[in-house]
Formats: sequence, structure tokens, C-alpha cells
Amino acid sequence: MAGAKPRRLRRRVALPLMLAFALLWLGCMALLTGAEQDELELRLSTTVSDTRETLTSKWTQYQEQLEGRHAEDAGNLLRYNISTYSMALTDVSEGGMAFLIRDEAGEEFSSQLAWGYGCEEGFGVEPTWFLFFDEGLDDAGQMAFAKWLMGIRESSSFVLDSAGETALGAEDMLGCVARVSGFRLEGHALDVRKIEIVGPDGEVRDSFEAAAQGDGETVTLEFKYMQISSVLLPLKWSDGSDGRIDMERRLANYRRAQEMLEGAYVGTGGVRVSSSSYGSQRIAAFQTDIFGAAVDSLTFIYVCTLLLTAAVALGLAAYLSKKVTGPVEELARGAEAGRCPEDGPVTELNDLARAFNGAQERLAGQLEREREFTRAAAHELKTPLAVLRTHAEALREDIDAEKRGQYLDIVLDESDRMTRLVARLLELSRLEGGTVAKEPLELSALIREVWGPLELTMAQRGLKLELDLQEARVDGDRELLRQAVGNLATNALRHCADGGEIRVSLRAKDGEAILAVYNDGELVAEEDLPRLFEAFYRGDKSRSRESGGTGLGLAIVRAAALAHGGGCAVENCECGVCFYVTLPVA
Repeated sequence: MAGAKPRRLRRRVALPLMLAFALLWLGCMALLTGAEQDELELRLSTTVSDTRETLTSKWTQYQEQLEGRHAEDAGNLLRYNISTYSMALTDVSEGGMAFLIRDEAGEEFSSQLAWGYGCEEGFGVEPTWFLFFDEGLDDAGQMAFAKWLMGIRESSSFVLDSAGETALGAEDMLGCVARVSGFRLEGHALDVRKIEIVGPDGEVRDSFEAAAQGDGETVTLEFKYMQISSVLLPLKWSDGSDGRIDMERRLANYRRAQEMLEGAYVGTGGVRVSSSSYGSQRIAAFQTDIFGAAVDSLTFIYVCTLLLTAAVALGLAAYLSKKVTGPVEELARGAEAGRCPEDGPVTELNDLARAFNGAQERLAGQLEREREFTRAAAHELKTPLAVLRTHAEALREDIDAEKRGQYLDIVLDESDRMTRLVARLLELSRLEGGTVAKEPLELSALIREVWGPLELTMAQRGLKLELDLQEARVDGDRELLRQAVGNLATNALRHCADGGEIRVSLRAKDGEAILAVYNDGELVAEEDLPRLFEAFYRGDKSRSRESGGTGLGLAIVRAAALAHGGGCAVENCECGVCFYVTLPVA
């Protein structure tokens, strides 16, 4: 048997069975996907039919308003109304809808990606100013504007209500006004270039400015009531969270729908309809991926049925493999002897033997590192335990009440210190185990959350803090990264003398977010720099136990960075020390 050619046991047993089940699953899912596509096609057809009626209704309303007292704003209202209706298809795989209306004179009214209106004296008080944004925003600007709105809105649209006369405005914006600058259009309408949210004290709380400039009469107005919508905004759920959205796909579908209005683009899922009367023309374009929408809606079913199919197939494969367990038993006997033979008759078992032997070697190395760690931990616990024993023995003696109270305080302090040390040890062990739950987050916002509560402490010590943070999105464990940033902050405060300076910067470069924390404390000896991130390492007196640390803060920083696929470093600067943490950007 030793001279027989190695064979792939698992492939011979499992591959035909798994292939048959995979084909069966694919066939069933194809039928299910086809049925879902048919349902979505029917929905799209209904939307197209409803759109014809809606455009006709809006056109009739526009003609009536031309004869009324608001004739100068009839076109603005028409553009606003058709923009509002352009979101009807966004829940079908981020579909896009665009509209174009031409009157008898050739004037065009097109739907907008972002639009709104405002009232200078409050909700419902005329005149109403219509706000349009598309001329000043390219694709990147539209996405940036939508993300800005997502950050300040309380409902499906952004609403600022200075007087609180509606239930849609954010409570923290009561008394605020919107200062809007742009180019004057016909009637009461602005081609917006800049928005500022101004507080009751006159300070600008937030702002957004379009990158594109333009020509025309510049107007700046202040609105006590303003409402802004965007096709790129997701739904706002009742719990305050945002609905799911693929902003890039939605924007691409809308742009293609705009191109279809003039017949410049026809793609998968594209529909173009038009109607006319008495020289006017009304055109609507729809762009969506019906197949992609069907797949999105059935993803849960795909996963569940796939797991069930795989479970059945694997169960049958396991049953059949029982007939060929001889080589496995031979491998087990080798494992009992201490090292598995790697020249057996089955290729997969040989690979397993090599993996097992490699794991044994890695385990031996890990055990050695754990022994070193245990010795260091025991050394750290030795001092507080000795203090506890000394004072406990003293408490057994007949001493006066004042000293007894002092000794009890010392016992409690040392107990608290050991508790903190054990908690840090457990956290470090969890990180080295690799159990990290990641989620998308804005790292600059998290850094501000950590440093914000420290302002009072820094002010009391006369410390100067300089924050220079660029936006950087990462996928990570929010609490773990908060703790790592907090440890860096604690380290900086501990080693920065009163009246000193701390600088914190965040940069996104070459696919990495680089966090730098500088303090102008004493320099670290060059031989100590490579070991500062080791557990319990204390290079000099400034890192002694009396400083209040456990010796694990920087070790946790390093473990957190490694768990996120990043790294850390430290260097002496001209007048201080700078710690760096790098994380991959999302």
C-alpha cells in the first residue's frame, strides 16, 4: 500500500454528488428568478402607465397656473413637481426616472436630482422660493450633497423649520435659519451654489458649497423654513436609521435615464415613453436592472436553499466516506506517536498531516510566548499582592483606627489596580484571538468623540490640543477602535507636561488611514522605541507603575490595529514623541 499512487479521496467521493445537487439548485433558482422578474416587469409596466397620467396632470396644472397670479413661478412649480415624482422607481434595484417637458415655444422643464423650496418668513408664508441644485453639482458633488443631507436630516427629506411649526424639522435646529446663495432664475427660483445653517447666535453651524461656479445675478436669502430632497437619499426608518442604498448605482441609472430622454442611450432595463398635445411634448425615461432587482430580492432564499442543499450533499458524502476510513485510522495512529507521517497513500491526508505538524510547531511557539507573557503578568501582580499581604498582616495587629482606615484604603486601591489589570489582560487576549466584528464607520468622527470629553481635563492642565482630521471611512469594530484611540489619548496626556501641546492628525493615503498622535513630552530612549507596544514593557521612569498605567494600553493599541489588518509605530520627533496607527480604508 505504501507504494501505491496517492489519490484524491474527497474528490472521488464528493464531487459527483455535489455537482448533481448544485445543478438541481441552480435549476430551481433559475425558475424562481424568472418568476420574480416577471413580477417586476409588471410593476415597471404599471409605473410607466401611471407616469403618463401624472405628466399629463402636471402639464394641465401648469397651464392653469399660467393664467393665475403665480404665473411667473408656474414653470418652477412644474419642475419641482416632476422632480418629486422621479423617485418612484428607486426601490427597484436603485432604478432611475427622468422627465422632460417641452411647451409650444420650445421651453424645456426637466426633473432634478436635487431640489427643494424655502420661505423667508416661515412655513406657508409667501413668497415661496424654489431651489434647484443640478447646474452646480457634478456626479461627485451630487453624492457629496446627498451624504451631507443624510447627516443632518430627521425625515426622508431635510427640513429646517426655525419656528417649529411642522413635525418634520430637527429639534436641534429650532431658531436656526438657512442662508442660501445662488443665481437668480426666472420668477422666485435660485440655482443654488451654497447653503449655510446659521444658529440663533449668528454662527454658521454647518454648510455645503458646490464646486462649480457660474454666471448670473447672485442672490443670498435667509429662510426660516426650507425643505430639500434628493433622488440619492435613502428612506428614513421610524427608528432613525437610513434604509439600504447603493448610491453609485442609483446615480448611474438616473444619468442613463437622462440620456435616454434625448435618445442618446438605450441599455438593459431602459424604457422611454412620450406623449404630446397641441405642440407640447412630455417625455419620461426609466432605467433599471430587472434581473439585478430580482436577484437582490431573492438573496435570502438563495442563501438558505444553498445551505440546505450543501448540508444534504455533505451528509451523504460523509456517509459514503465511512467506507474508506482506513487511511484516516493510520493517520490517527501516527498522531498518537507525536508526529503524523506525511508520505501516506492519500494526497488530502498527506496535506492534513503537514498541516497538523505545522500546527504543532506553531502551538509550541505560541505556548512559549504565553509562558513569557505569564511570567510578565506574574511580575506585574507580584507587587500589588505583596502590598496586600503586608497591609493585611498589619491589620491583624492592634493598630489605631486612623492607620487602619489608611491601610484599608491601600488594600482597596491595590485590589482595584489588579482588577483593571485583569480586565486589560482579558481584552488583550480577546484581540489576539481575532474576534472582531466590523462595520463601516467614519474614523474622524470617532476620534472627535474620544477627544471631546477630555477638553476640560486639558484646559485644567493648560494643554493645547490641535486636531487636523481628514475624513476616512474604515471597516472596523467601533468600540475596539474607540478604546485604541482612547489609549493613545491617555498615553499622550500622561506624558505631556502641564502647558504642553498635543497634536492629532488623520490622513487617508494610498488606501490607508494614518492616525498620528504627537505629544511634546520627554523623548524615549532609542533602544526602548521598538518595545513600547509590548505588554508590560516600561522603558523609563515616566512609564512606571506610579504613573497609573497597567502597561497594557499600547499593547492593546497594537493588537487592535493588527486585528483590523493595520499596524502601528512610534518615533521621536524634534520636541516630543509621535505614535502612529494605520488602518485600511473601506
